[in-house]
Amino acid sequence: MNGEIKKPSWIIKNSSRVPGDKINKYHHKVKIIGDSHLNGSAARINQYLNTKYEVCSFIKPGACANQLVHSQEIEFMCLGKKDVIVINGGTNNIGSNNTKRNGILVMMTQFMQKYNNTKIIVVNIPHRHDLAKDSKTNLEIQAFNAKLSKITKSFRHVTLVV
Repeated sequence: MNGEIKKPSWIIKNSSRVPGDKINKYHHKVKIIGDSHLNGSAARINQYLNTKYEVCSFIKPGACANQLVHSQEIEFMCLGKKDVIVINGGTNNIGSNNTKRNGILVMMTQFMQKYNNTKIIVVNIPHRHDLAKDSKTNLEIQAFNAKLSKITKSFRHVTLVV
């Protein structure tokens, strides 16, 4: 070793390509970004798509909406009309004392406006099953999801998943 420090090498494998295949210029990308509620979603989505799609995810457990909508900006700017962004944001903001629901909606709306050249799938915030159905947090989640639904309807390139 002679005192050398070896840097780790990262190998990225694309399971959708077969060795010797030519790179398909119509190769589509699905980028998943969210908190721990989307754990494992890339593998599940990849099972249903054909080999023309590259599925990758950026999961940040405990992240608030601000961290999610402002991450991966460089990669998202390179996406086109046939690519898809799946986003779930705001779960960790709801119920916290210092966060206002409208601020999260503004961030999500700005995200949808910014990437208007790409299909976007927005995932609703799930109800907290550890709390009563009529708890303050679950009522806030319900109100947030209703407003998010109304906002997403005004964008042609956005789909809301309940």
